[in-house]
Amino acid sequence: MNPVSIGQYHGLRVGSALFAIVAGCIIIGVSRECDADAVGGIFLGAGGLGLLISIYPFVKAWLNINNILPSFGKFFFF
Repeated sequence: MNPVSIGQYHGLRVGSALFAIVAGCIIIGVSRECDADAVGGIFLGAGGLGLLISIYPFVKAWLNINNILPSFGKFFFF
């Protein structure tokens, strides 16, 4: 078995999350009963959570939360 690079692994995670979101939208779009809507919602929730987990390191680095949080503490707690 060939080793998988980090980029391929990240692409697989993002791709599967987007696939779950698309599947949830399709299930909700073609559903005629409430049970199918619930299943589509589960797919949407799982895909959204997977996408959020996949992009969290990038959002954390972009916002630089570690430098922002101490300033919030000084603002709220003097």
